[in-house]
Order: sequence, then C-alpha cells, then structure tokens
Amino acid sequence: MPASGSGGSHEPWCAGCNAPITSEQRGMHVHFDNDPDGHRGLTGLYHEACGKAFQSLARVINLNLFGRF
Repeated sequence: MPASGSGGSHEPWCAGCNAPITSEQRGMHVHFDNDPDGHRGLTGLYHEACGKAFQSLARVINLNLFGRF
C-alpha cells in the first residue's frame, strides 16, 4: 500500500527503506548468496543511495569466508 499517496502498485519498492522507487529515481539490484530468492528480504531492488551500503555488505557476505551466515 503506498504511503501518503506516493508510489503505486506498478512501481518497485526499495528493500532497504521500503519506499517506492519511482521512474525519476535510480535503482540497483543487490544479490546476497545466502538469500538468492529474496525471501529473507536482503536480495532485491534498492534505491541507489540505499543500495550502496547493502552492496558492500553483500560483497563481504558473498565471500563466505566463515561459512554460511
């Protein structure tokens, strides 16, 4: 459900801030190996600004240095 009339069901929603990603905003897809389908809420589409931190985190987690998280 769009908050305060913004966004719509046809627009993707940011996995980080849960706000719609409008056509004027840039989005980025972030992939976590431990959440390939996005069921945990990690893998998915993010606003570009929101996704930068998650992309850095995904790089570390995807290295899988310490086993599965």
